[in-house]
Amino acid sequence: MIRAHPVLVIGATRGTGKEVVSRLLRDGYIVRALARDPSTAAALLGSNVEIVRGDVTKPETLAPALLDAAHVIFTAGVTKRPAAEHSIIAVEYEGVKNTLAAAKETGFAGRFLYMTAMGVTRRSVESIVLNLIKGNTLKWRRHAEDEIRRSGLDYTIVRCGVLTNRDSNRAVDLSQRAHRMSLARRISRNAAAEVFVQALRHSASSRTTFDAAWTTHASPEPWDALFARLRPDSCVRRD
Repeated sequence: MIRAHPVLVIGATRGTGKEVVSRLLRDGYIVRALARDPSTAAALLGSNVEIVRGDVTKPETLAPALLDAAHVIFTAGVTKRPAAEHSIIAVEYEGVKNTLAAAKETGFAGRFLYMTAMGVTRRSVESIVLNLIKGNTLKWRRHAEDEIRRSGLDYTIVRCGVLTNRDSNRAVDLSQRAHRMSLARRISRNAAAEVFVQALRHSASSRTTFDAAWTTHASPEPWDALFARLRPDSCVRRD
């Protein structure tokens, strides 16, 4: 079924964001991508994706991408390793704030879906190491989550397990237990992208925060059942 208004993907040219784009197109959505370099983005994403020039660190560039957007899926992040904290703040925190401000400016009325990481509220060896390598990314992603919840916009916050490029048919679990980051809790980028696309279809994911990771269950649960267990964020345990 073709949707009349585009889903804006921020972080569309690589990693999980690129996988999100392919699944949105598969399901008949109109897709728009924010890109600092539109020609490179067009070569990567193809002619079926509308490309709008913009940069989350430059607030003045964001409004055109958000005009008439049905939803926003934000998967952008700093990919450089190691990364300085000022870069993390600019993209992963201020970038979210800038996008939320542009959404309000343009009258955006859809849902803001945000990819963050498992472990933003609970420390582990893995989260400590990641913060050292990548400029306190989990601290700033936690603050970005808070900004989203305070924004007044509809939202879905997905805390992904440790991401891997390895494809797998393993089942996915959605949980509101706020797990610690652990190498035992992983998820492929393909599966994470599917979580985002499925969340758009399930109203029970509205105003929720949840973890997404592979499960050891032999057979996958239907998406309807997974999303039906979610509760609004006032019920989320964060300790």
